[in-house]
Amino acid sequence: MKATIERATLLRCLSHVQSVVERRNTIPILSNVLIDASDGGSVRVMATDLDLQVVESMSASSVEQAGAITVSAHLLFDIARKLPEGSQVSLTTSDNRLEVKAGRSNF
Repeated sequence: MKATIERATLLRCLSHVQSVVERRNTIPILSNVLIDASDGGSVRVMATDLDLQVVESMSASSVEQAGAITVSAHLLFDIARKLPEGSQVSLTTSDNRLEVKAGRSNF
């Protein structure tokens, strides 16, 4: 997956979706969000607590490669909050890892 999203858009979607995720969970995957980028230029972010599922869709600046990955909801939200205002955030997956880049920041 390789997608570029505006920071404000990513932060808005993550804040809504991560509200469903509990910090301490007996099932570790429920602490994650699923990020799914499609060739149509949209990115979906999903989370569930098995009672409630939240799905947010956002338009990406670009989707160079479609794909999906799960990552820690709270960690990704904290990273997105600390990125520079107005920046374009690049989400890239390789070897089952997500790389988040914005400006000179790289996580």
